[in-house]
Amino acid sequence: MMKVGRQAAGGRRQGVVRPSCHAPRSTLHASLVAGLVLVYGILTASPAHGVILDRIVAVVNDDVITLTEVQEEGLQAIRRIVQETLGQERERRLRSTERQILDELILKRLQLQEAKKEKIEATLGEIQSTIEDLKKRNGLNSDEAFRAALSKELLSEVQFERGIAEQVILTKLVARRVRSKVVVLDEEVQQYYEQQQDQFREIPQFKIRHLLVPVPPQTTPGELSRAKSRIEEAQALLKKGTSFSTVAKQYSEGPLVSSAGEIWTMKRGDLAPELEQAALALPIGQTSDIIATTAGFHLIVVEERIPGQTLPFDQVKERLRAILFNQKTEANFKEWIEGLRSKAHVEMKL
Repeated sequence: MMKVGRQAAGGRRQGVVRPSCHAPRSTLHASLVAGLVLVYGILTASPAHGVILDRIVAVVNDDVITLTEVQEEGLQAIRRIVQETLGQERERRLRSTERQILDELILKRLQLQEAKKEKIEATLGEIQSTIEDLKKRNGLNSDEAFRAALSKELLSEVQFERGIAEQVILTKLVARRVRSKVVVLDEEVQQYYEQQQDQFREIPQFKIRHLLVPVPPQTTPGELSRAKSRIEEAQALLKKGTSFSTVAKQYSEGPLVSSAGEIWTMKRGDLAPELEQAALALPIGQTSDIIATTAGFHLIVVEERIPGQTLPFDQVKERLRAILFNQKTEANFKEWIEGLRSKAHVEMKL
């Protein structure tokens, strides 16, 4: 499925601008909601006055938002609710979803109005470049695959391009009004590093040697007995002083036999729980008891345990700067949006 998203910069994912692409309008009467209806309440019938095709659900300064726009924007979510719920639960979720979508449309409309004031537009080249990037990221390597993906999402190319144009415009607007004003000082990066050092600690590691006699999932009693005898023979040789590497090369079986007895460097979490528990407790250089796992019978020896070291500041400072930049951008975006809304005339009728 092509990920085309219907939330723009003013949506709940603050600071992330996504295309807002409208699906084809549905004009089914609310009485059909128990059948294949995708939207509800968009039509009402009156013997005296005929049929009202649409109604205004919000006024945003000099613009209006209609119920059709809300239901088009949330078509996929509304479809899921209709398919998954019945009765009062369906009605409750539909109304809640419509209200949420209306809030997002109001925020997007406010931003588009700001972009218009600042004469921010999307060029044909920017639109096409964004579309090509989306096609590439979704693995759509031909026009036919692209059209099929749009059809599956109930989108026409015109509707999709309109949504992409809005995305480009809103990206430019947020870059100009929010991102360009965000500054992260070196002192802030250093302070964040000192306060959050646990985030920059390497995972502890083990250097171990390993011997495995595998036991297949559907093993017979005879095969199990043979595997157990083989691991016990290996253990006996180790107790007599034969080197672990020599015994492992002689007794190991299975897909790892070529590296049996060699030193492996493993991170915490890479080993099976039974092996990791032994690796944590074993004295350095001492061979473990026989360890049984779903893979078979094991013997290990720990050559070295490497505690997790805190990564040096110079190695992580740019990553920290990006984290702080995103945090500030999100906070500034929210403040900017709230400012737009507080100065606007917004009247909700849904």
